Amino acid sequence: MNLASILTESAARDASHIALKLDDALMTYGQLDAATALMAGVLAEKGISPGDRVGIMLPNVPYFAVCYYGVLRAGAVVVPMNVLLKRREVAFYLRDPGAKLLLAWNGFAADAEGGAQDAGVECVLVEPGEFEQLLAAATPRADLADTGDTDTAVILYTSGTTGTPKGAELTHANLTRNCEIAASLFGVGGEAITLGALPLFHSFGQTCGLNATIRGGGTLTLIPRFDPGKALGIIERDRVTVFEGVPTMYNAMLHHPEASSFDTSTLVLCASGGAAMPVEVMLLLCQGSVANLCDLGVVM
Repeated sequence: MNLASILTESAARDASHIALKLDDALMTYGQLDAATALMAGVLAEKGISPGDRVGIMLPNVPYFAVCYYGVLRAGAVVVPMNVLLKRREVAFYLRDPGAKLLLAWNGFAADAEGGAQDAGVECVLVEPGEFEQLLAAATPRADLADTGDTDTAVILYTSGTTGTPKGAELTHANLTRNCEIAASLFGVGGEAITLGALPLFHSFGQTCGLNATIRGGGTLTLIPRFDPGKALGIIERDRVTVFEGVPTMYNAMLHHPEASSFDTSTLVLCASGGAAMPVEVMLLLCQGSVANLCDLGVVM
C-alpha cells in the first residue's frame, strides 16, 4: 500500500477532472499525477531514498499536493511544516526526524533557508515558474514505491504547547483508511467541491480536505490564507458543496458584515473540528445567519 495510490487511482478513473483550483489556476488529475511523477524524479536525482524524511513548508497552493504526493510516490516520508515557523523552529523540525531535504515556499525563504542551513539540510525553494522548470528537467518516476501498510508515510508534529513538539508517525495504512472514512462520512465523491481553507500541513486539512477529496475524485478549491470574506466569495463562485473548518472560521464567516449577501445555497455539508463548537455559534448556524447554512447535512 502507498498513500499516493489515492491519486493514481482517481487519475486513472478521470484524468480530465479538476483536482485542484486556486482562483483561475486549474490542475486536472492527469496533470497532478504527471507532476508528482516528475517530483519523485527530482527527489531521486537529489539522492532521496525510500524511508528518507522530507520537510514540506508550503501554504495551501497546488504545489503542496505536487510535493506531498511526489514524496510519497518516491517512498519517502513527508514532514509537514507550518509556513510561519521561524529559523530556530525550522531547524528543529528538520533535525528531529532526521530530514534530508526541505521543500519551502519562496515567500518564507529567509527562515526556511536559515533553518535548513542550521540543520545541515538542503533547501529547495518552490517559486512559481522556476519550480516548473525544475520538474520539467527531471526524469519521471511513474511507478509508486513499494511501501508496506506499516511503513511511515507522514510525521505530524504536536503543537508543543506543553513541551517540545513530538512527531507522530502515521503509516500508509493509517492515512489511507482515515481518508476513506472521511470521504464516506462527508460524501466526497466526484461531484464534490471542497473548500480548502484549513492548513494542509495540519491533520484536519490534510486528511479530511486534501486526501479525502483526492480519494473521492472531487475538486479542492484552495485558499492560501483564510479570510472570511474570501471564503464566502469562493463558496459562491465555485459552488462549494463541502466546507470543513474550525469554530473560529465559522464565527468569522457568520459575523462578516456582508455575510447575508453571499449565496451559500450549494453547501451540502459543513464539518467542524479542532475544538468544541461554541453554543452561540451553533445557534447562529441554525438560525441561518448566512443564507442556507442552516440546511446542512452535518455539523460536527
